[in-house]
Amino acid sequence: MSPLGVLVVGAPRGAEAEVEALLATLSPRLSVPVVLVFHRGCQERLAHSLGRRCPLPVLEPDDKDELVAGRVYLAPEGYHLLVDRGGICLSREPAEHGQRPAMDPLFESTADAYGPSAVGLLFGGHEDGWAGLSTLRERGGHVAVIGEGAPVEGVERVPLSEVKDWLARLSYAPRMKVQP
Repeated sequence: MSPLGVLVVGAPRGAEAEVEALLATLSPRLSVPVVLVFHRGCQERLAHSLGRRCPLPVLEPDDKDELVAGRVYLAPEGYHLLVDRGGICLSREPAEHGQRPAMDPLFESTADAYGPSAVGLLFGGHEDGWAGLSTLRERGGHVAVIGEGAPVEGVERVPLSEVKDWLARLSYAPRMKVQP
């Protein structure tokens, strides 16, 4: 059983190929839900295109949907996606960093709900997500940045090609030796 409870990912517009490559590396037996905020334009349909190579179903959730392991939840256009312990909340609060959905609310709500059992990945190169990622790290979550961006103390940088191994190390739970 994995010590992790959820994987949250934030990506800016223009990183569709990189996100698709990340999703393609996920195991079809992933034991946690994946929640993804992707900056997107009005009427942009991403669930189908991002799910082409992903071994897990990629879907846009409804408000109050339950988080289920082995699924990728993509924030719907025009809504912030917040994580509550075991579920999803959609919000029409004002845009942050000019975006709705924005990454900071996702990371901050995940920090509140999951703390040290959360993993956060941020595709760098923009300002959204850094504050939320720092909050997640401060609450004990495991965080990393893929790509560019200002260095933040305690935030590891992981090349896209190494994310699968990084996640495997985090989810490793040693078996206890049974004493006779």
